[in-house]
Amino acid sequence: MRSTRGVSIWPVGFVGGRSYERPLVSGGKVVGWYTGWRPDRPFATDMAGFAVNLQVILANPRALFKRRGSQPGMQESDFLKQITKVSELEPKANNCTRVSNLCCYGNRL
Repeated sequence: MRSTRGVSIWPVGFVGGRSYERPLVSGGKVVGWYTGWRPDRPFATDMAGFAVNLQVILANPRALFKRRGSQPGMQESDFLKQITKVSELEPKANNCTRVSNLCCYGNRL
């Protein structure tokens, strides 16, 4: 997380009825999503799957993480749309091919 310049993203274990969900990465860029629920979401990720550099938050003071007003499962997308684009995401975890040791003991996907 410390290397996050903008918004970093990585796989998350045990979410959406799957053993993991993750961004699909090609050429170092997120090009899609491996997810069990609503793959059409702009940012098909769980809250645990991204980190935001504080400077991005400070540069976007009107960005809100809504407790109410978002459709179910859309809070992450609604927030991230306010501060970044999918093309600007910084894939972590070996281009999103590894789930954190905290989730799945570092297993390869």
